[in-house]
Amino acid sequence: MNKNKKLTQGIILMITTLVLACTAVFTAADVTETPQDVNVAVQHGKAGIVASLDQTESRMLDEVQIADVTVEKAETAIVTVASKSEAEAAAQQENAEEQKEETMSKTEKEWQDKVMADVDDFLCIRAKGDADAEVLGKLYPTSVATVVKEGKSWTKIKSGSVKGYVKNDYLLFGSDAYENAKKVCKKYAYVQNDGLNVRAEASEEAKVLSVANKGDKLVYDKKADKVEGWVAVTVKAGDGYVSAEYVKVKLGTTEAVSIEEEIAAQKAKAAAAAKSSSAATQNAPTSASVDDTTLLAAIIQCEAGSECYEGKVAVGAVVLNRMRSSRYPNSISGVIYQRGQFGPARNGSLARVLASGNISSSCRQAAADALAGSDPTGGKLNFHRANGAPGLVIGNHVFF
Repeated sequence: MNKNKKLTQGIILMITTLVLACTAVFTAADVTETPQDVNVAVQHGKAGIVASLDQTESRMLDEVQIADVTVEKAETAIVTVASKSEAEAAAQQENAEEQKEETMSKTEKEWQDKVMADVDDFLCIRAKGDADAEVLGKLYPTSVATVVKEGKSWTKIKSGSVKGYVKNDYLLFGSDAYENAKKVCKKYAYVQNDGLNVRAEASEEAKVLSVANKGDKLVYDKKADKVEGWVAVTVKAGDGYVSAEYVKVKLGTTEAVSIEEEIAAQKAKAAAAAKSSSAATQNAPTSASVDDTTLLAAIIQCEAGSECYEGKVAVGAVVLNRMRSSRYPNSISGVIYQRGQFGPARNGSLARVLASGNISSSCRQAAADALAGSDPTGGKLNFHRANGAPGLVIGNHVFF
């Protein structure tokens, strides 16, 4: 703006000088006029010119100032519009984020600081944010971790007993992690009370397929018809329903596994396989009298009458495994009636079953298969209701 004003003033000064010079030449050439007249004319002429020039300069300066003010106003308006536009955009973005947060479910909000590995096998958790750093554990496709500190290339996470760094390129964050979990993880109905009946249909009068206890997790059947007040599940005995009041349906996510935990699990698996192989070799068919066979079928009826067939055979195998062990009596009846061992033998229910002869054909067949050498437990000597304790779970029992 200042440069334009100075240029205008320079032009006006040049025009003024030129007009004065021309006037002086014109006055000198007019010899007919008297010196007094000439002086008057010159004075009047100069005054008129100067006045005219002053007016011109004033008018031009006014126009320049008006132009300056107009441009300044225009610039101010542009800045104001830009500021207003940016503020509105920021406000709209903030509103959008608030609306998004309001529409999130409680579960989605809980997932905002969670991550999952977007891999087919596993993602290494390292001691530092470096591809050559020590591997502390593994994050599997179903594993969920909590963000400790998010970085540009590496993020520090915690999952299970493992805390370390994972590469961002292979991570899914927040809502993306939750959507992934719904795809890769099974849903389970986690049982909250003991003695929950799994029924063949969504009715209190329907047949009982099996009984679940607190801590059991039943596979959620997403393909079954939805019935209010009931949750569809799948157990070994078939597809059924449990009362929604006594279960919590959640995604069956897992945690990261440390290298130490992985090594221990591999050793345990190898030991179990070796023991199973050894037991299979030792478990030749066992001879038993009719009474012992009936007694074995009766204890199976009492302990596993509502279990799947494999669970029935497993109970019979435990009795026979004890009979072969030096730690227990060496007969079927001796094992079953050993003090403080089998509940049905203590409370009288075994005696009532034997007296009535009410033993199902499946329990009789399970006893026969166990006597023939079948052992789903791999040589286990104990069992009880599954309650989250470690061991081999078959139906509603854990064998150890």
